Amino acid sequence: MKKLFSTIALVVLTVAAYAQSEKLEPEFIGQVVVVNADSTTTLLQKEATMIKTGSTKFGYIPLPGTSLLDKSKVNMTVKGKESQTKLKSGRLTFIVKAGKNDIDPKSVFGVFQFEVKKKTREFVLAEGSLLGGVQSTTNFNTVPTQVKKYGTESYMVIIENAEPGEYAFTTTDFSYVSTFGVE
Repeated sequence: MKKLFSTIALVVLTVAAYAQSEKLEPEFIGQVVVVNADSTTTLLQKEATMIKTGSTKFGYIPLPGTSLLDKSKVNMTVKGKESQTKLKSGRLTFIVKAGKNDIDPKSVFGVFQFEVKKKTREFVLAEGSLLGGVQSTTNFNTVPTQVKKYGTESYMVIIENAEPGEYAFTTTDFSYVSTFGVE
């Protein structure tokens, strides 16, 4: 009889733990939630990105050799200088729904910090000059994280010491990023 009650208790606890993990996972693939202190979650806002290019415009100066000084940048840009989701600095926990979590997480999503401008948030994708060549990034994992499998379709992402700034998660679709700010 003791074994029967122990088995039933184990099954109930397993089902409860599975239901809790399902409750915290975002509904759709590509969505990201932050796990709050009270174990509830908040869905991060998805914001549209634009790819913008800029130049120092030295090439327009009508003097020999000035075009050699010209530098260009390609930025991923998001409108607005801050995200609607504000979090306190310190340890942050997120859950990213990926569809499958048996793939290397670095090839599924990335976490990066924006450079804040007057009206936008920007992340440099490439920069170059005639003399310096071109440098581009395919690495969107510029923020140190710890990643663990979560449930059957998601990853738990922990940022240990999130510093103040504006951040984003990106998945395979670069036209939208899930943004958050740290105060």
